[in-house]
Parts: sequence; C-alpha cells; structure tokens
Amino acid sequence: MYIRKRVPMARSAMVGWARGDSLNPLGELNRQSITSIVAPETVQIQRFECSAEAQQRIQTVTGAVLLQIQIRNRVRLQAGNAAGLATKAAKRLETLDSDLFTTFQNAFGEKPDTRPKWAPAGGWTHAQIVRQRFLGANKYLKDPWVIYSCWGRPRGAGGPEVNPDYLALALPGKHWIALGRRYWQADQAKNFDTTTYSLLLAALRAYYGPLLSDAPLAQAPLVRKIGNIYCYIQFAADLFNANLPDWVESNCPKSA
Repeated sequence: MYIRKRVPMARSAMVGWARGDSLNPLGELNRQSITSIVAPETVQIQRFECSAEAQQRIQTVTGAVLLQIQIRNRVRLQAGNAAGLATKAAKRLETLDSDLFTTFQNAFGEKPDTRPKWAPAGGWTHAQIVRQRFLGANKYLKDPWVIYSCWGRPRGAGGPEVNPDYLALALPGKHWIALGRRYWQADQAKNFDTTTYSLLLAALRAYYGPLLSDAPLAQAPLVRKIGNIYCYIQFAADLFNANLPDWVESNCPKSA
C-alpha cells in the first residue's frame, strides 16, 4: 500500500497557525478530529432502511444494543458532519490565498486558478470545479430521496447483504448510501473522522458518478488526481489540519 511521505510545513504555511498552538515533532500543527472543526448541518434522513436483522448485526459489531431510532440518529450526526465539511471546504475555496494554493496543489497536482485543458475559454478553474463538487455532495447528503441503509445495500439495490465488507457504498446516479461493517467498526472505536469522511466520499461518488473514481490507488493508478475522490477528502483534511486516516492518504497519489 502506498503511503504518502509527510513533509514538514513552515509555521507561516500552516493554515490557522497561531502562537501558542502545539506542534508535533515534525514541526507541524497537531491535527484535530474533523468533528471539532466543522459545524454539523441538519440532515433529516427521511428514507432509512434498518431491519431487525441489520440491527442485530450492528449490535454484534458495536457491542451495544441500539434501537433503530438510535442508529438513525448516529448516522444523521455523521452525515451532518460530512455536509458541514463539504460546506466549509466550498466556502474556503472562494479565497485563493497562498495557503490554499499550497494545499490544493499538494492534493490535486494542479494550480487552483488554472483551467483543465479540455475546458472552454472562460470555463471553470480547477478550484471552481472542486468547489462545485463539494457543494454537490452537500446537496446529495440532504436530498430527501436518498435512502440511508444501515447495513449493506437497501432492498431493490442488491440487498440485504450479510457481510458488507466496506465503510460506505454508493453508485453513480443512485439515490442510496449503504453502510458496511467497517463503518460500524469505526463508529464503535469512536473514529468519527472515518465515519464522516466515508459519508462525504459516498456522496461525491453518487452525485458525480464516472467523473470521480473511488477505486483504490493500486487498481486505478492513472486516474488524474482531480478525478480521485480520496484526493478531495485529503484536500479538506489538510486544509483544516484535520486527522487524515491512512485509508484516505494511501489512495491519493503523491504525483499527478
């Protein structure tokens, strides 16, 4: 598995650095949980599938007896964090300062104020494209037609599944997000960075379909970074100095 080499940043390049903030041995700001950085938004989740059998499987993973409403509320909270992160990232992309330039180029291998080769004259810049994709993910997470399935694919989409071995699954153009065993393992471990990022990743995948790939790096090494969903999550995490799980960092290539 590829692991990106961390490069120490000068204090002047650290987004949000202030005197008195603690630094790690590399001279970097200590990263924080994304849930302490973003303001969660309201996600209603009007369509929710979670059968008694699914609840039992979640109980087996988490060790907690949870009612369907409790499971739903847990998912709503993390979806709200994901929506809040998408909004915060989109808002930050409105100001192209030196800090954003550095973070953007590190994540996507492109300058934020340049346009893709295929874009027409006067078309969107790379920063505008990424911003719009975060806004689209936010819209998808709040869409009342989206089914949130607590354990594997929903009915009518290949479910129910006995052992969904993934974090969160979504398919282009489909109105559902399926949570897998790994999602609930992260929830049980209180790894809310992973649960938040996995829901944002699923929303990006569903809303922008074939334009964005969620294939592991080893399976899709030639995908441009602007088309790699993991690079969007890394960009947001780096931008706000949030925790960056290995499963994100290892799937965003170091070079374009």
